[in-house]
Amino acid sequence: MLELFVLDAASGKKVPAFIRPAKEADLAETQDWQTNWMSSFVSGLPNKVALCRGETNELLGLMSYELDQGSLAVEIIYLESARHSNANLLHAEGGQKRYIGIAKALFAYAVQVSMDAGFDGVLVFKAKTSELLNYYRREFGARQVGSYDPFRLVIWEDAAERLIAEYRRGTDV
Repeated sequence: MLELFVLDAASGKKVPAFIRPAKEADLAETQDWQTNWMSSFVSGLPNKVALCRGETNELLGLMSYELDQGSLAVEIIYLESARHSNANLLHAEGGQKRYIGIAKALFAYAVQVSMDAGFDGVLVFKAKTSELLNYYRREFGARQVGSYDPFRLVIWEDAAERLIAEYRRGTDV
């Protein structure tokens, strides 16, 4: 069982978080996000989940994923941090993140889904930008799948294990 958390950007303290199926109200909150999750494109995505702050249920991020039986992996189709912690949006406005580690917590959840499905934690996904490509490689141990699409990445078993280790019960950062 994972004990998900994010870090409060101001204090650096752990903030408990949890995953639940995304609700219509969660998707409606994304009107001013980078992506409107009420759009026809996003509404057709499978397995949408919300990462929420433990005590307050504050929406921290959303993710869509699917089980890829052919690749024996979980494919993260789309993932986004809430506006208050989205580096791309805040950079343009000169703002500061409220929370750190939203994507990492969502990825850890996806690793657990992969393990539960018998895929040993393997994830496949695409980075949206060169900066994210480098971030995922550096912070999550992701590897590029091939040269045809350099933004296509995989997290193999060893990197998946490192990714979720700090979220396992009884583990401290």
